[in-house]
Amino acid sequence: MGRRPLIAADFLTLPKAELHLHTEAAMRPDTAREFGERYGLPLPPLSDEYPTWPEFNRAYESCRALVGSLDDLRRVVGEVFDAAPDAGVVWTELHLGPHLYQGRLGPPEALVEAALDGLAAARGDGGMILGIGRDRSPVDAAEVAALAVRHRDRGIVAMGLTGNEAGRPADDFAGAFRVAREGGLAVVPHAGESGPASSVRNTVDFLTPDRVCHGVRAVEDPGVVRELAARRICLDLALTGNVMLKAVESAAAHPLPALVRAGVPVTLNSDAPYLYGIGILDEYATAHSRHGLSATDLARIAADSLRFSAAGPDLAAKMRDRIDAWAAHYG
Repeated sequence: MGRRPLIAADFLTLPKAELHLHTEAAMRPDTAREFGERYGLPLPPLSDEYPTWPEFNRAYESCRALVGSLDDLRRVVGEVFDAAPDAGVVWTELHLGPHLYQGRLGPPEALVEAALDGLAAARGDGGMILGIGRDRSPVDAAEVAALAVRHRDRGIVAMGLTGNEAGRPADDFAGAFRVAREGGLAVVPHAGESGPASSVRNTVDFLTPDRVCHGVRAVEDPGVVRELAARRICLDLALTGNVMLKAVESAAAHPLPALVRAGVPVTLNSDAPYLYGIGILDEYATAHSRHGLSATDLARIAADSLRFSAAGPDLAAKMRDRIDAWAAHYG
């Protein structure tokens, strides 16, 4: 008799990192309701899909609007890191775009310090990724890079690039990301979600990333896929989000299996769990049930999530026996 299919709960004991997670859209639903009542604001519009970037952005900005003070931000960040161990997540990297608040809660540095306070008080391990939107200027990007490097010792681990890729090439931000890299930070831009394979190539060529958030549309160009595999550039995938935002045509069309077969390192992540209605355990279960990845495949992905994280090879080595034991049990 064959083994039963794995379900979300089976992945609880698999040590893993979650590397692609956005602060405001990772808010707990009960916290969102509390903030909404406090400030008289509607809850974000939830949907089965966000077929255009403006639709998704409106929903995301509704999440951000609920964060009405620096104390709120501290709480949201702290709750994300507190909850991570409950899903078997041993390292979390959380994206924050301080400029996206448009000064509403104070200068960017105040937001960064509040977020890091939340991280410091939480029980889960990890770090923050400071991002810049593609609609901002290179001057703003340079400010974020300097801010990120300045706070590296408190828990900033990487710099990211977010937003609609259309007409906004990554090369505009090359200087800022060079500063981040030289300052000891990882480079983890978004690409290949709202933009085509050429956007992934542009991002890889000009930003020299350690990881790319999404990157799924790289499959439109086999040459880009080969480059990702050869250079060992990890893709931080979000299976549910890629479908809901129409980065892929359907769940069945998701290129996860093809990327794995091509030797591209990948991680699995919930990305915007409040808006998508899922968590990291659901993403692992989806990779197994819908895309046919085996326990061995998923153990390798979990190991890669640690190896490609800012925690690096030491944490991966520490968790190796537990990951191997999980694979032996479920394989």
